[in-house]
Amino acid sequence: MWRWLRGLLAVAVVLGLAAVAGVGWYYSGEILVPEPPAVPVYSTRVEAVAGDRVTLEATQPARRPGVWGLDFASGYGLVGTIVNQGDGTVTRDYTALDGRPRPGQDARIDSYASPEDGAATGFDFPVNEVSVPGPLGRYPAWLATTANVRQTWAVLVHGRGAQRNECFRLLPTLHDAGLPSLCTSYRNDNGAPAAPNGLYGLGATEWADLDAAVGYVRALGARHVVLVGYSMGAQVVTTFLRRSERAHLVSGVILDGPVLDWGPVLGLAAQQRGVPSEIVPLGMFAAELRGGIDFDDLDQLEAADDFDVPILLFHGTADTTVPVATSDVFAAARPDLVTYERVVGAGHVEAYNADPDRYTQAVEDFLAGHRASRVREPNTESAG
Repeated sequence: MWRWLRGLLAVAVVLGLAAVAGVGWYYSGEILVPEPPAVPVYSTRVEAVAGDRVTLEATQPARRPGVWGLDFASGYGLVGTIVNQGDGTVTRDYTALDGRPRPGQDARIDSYASPEDGAATGFDFPVNEVSVPGPLGRYPAWLATTANVRQTWAVLVHGRGAQRNECFRLLPTLHDAGLPSLCTSYRNDNGAPAAPNGLYGLGATEWADLDAAVGYVRALGARHVVLVGYSMGAQVVTTFLRRSERAHLVSGVILDGPVLDWGPVLGLAAQQRGVPSEIVPLGMFAAELRGGIDFDDLDQLEAADDFDVPILLFHGTADTTVPVATSDVFAAARPDLVTYERVVGAGHVEAYNADPDRYTQAVEDFLAGHRASRVREPNTESAG
């Protein structure tokens, strides 16, 4: 009988371990497996269009202050200042980039504030698609050029699951400062090579794709590079700075809603999904085994002393994807390098949308050589 009980206990332990391992493996897939591009959801009805104004159904996205893209099936534009709110409607200033919506048409409020096609941006400078040779093949990128070849270029890296046009809203400011810009892609992006294992490296592998992009602009005449990283793109940028032999070319860095440590990001995501906090370390451990990732090496907060270039940092206090506390810690650790724009009320990578004038001025100051570390918080009304 005791032999039978010992056997039963052994089976239970094995099954329990298998269940735990299975949960960790499943959660690692949530972390590492790329998702297909999201299908746009057009959930805001266009009620009227008159001159330079558009009246929208007063959905929550349509009522948000600031500057946002208005994406509709036949084109794209920008909505800005709210000029009137009626019974279930909101009227806003409208700037056409690629046509005008029709009354009755459904639209989508878009934080990228720019269409996917570089030719449809409405910029007064060319944005052309190019192909960048990299470690896994050729990577599509958008190249915005200036009238003259400059010594300082910008290379911009979008976030996890985002599109390259996430970077477009910054291009006019960079262009006005005389910087040609490359909005690059990385492995597993739409149109880019897939990773050999089909998984995200969360910055641990994608930095090599950024390295190729920096080499590309170097061959076009760049002598110095300003790197821009959004969300996971910031993890790609900071990992590049610590690993690449081309890091010495970087003269400045702009980070927006940056992932600087995956632990708090994954913990927040688990909390929002109702996943027990105990599952997060299991998922991270499984991700390390499955993807060959060392999360400790991707902890840029612990590595804060390794950085030696000026950094302009944006983070919204209402970010529900990347905790703003991580940027607080990073800025406090390196006040000698970091200029911190902490934008009250802004969501994830939405500091520009909430206050485009402040965002643009901060970038202009930074590019002009402004290096003083500071934290400025506008009141809630001005920040959105």
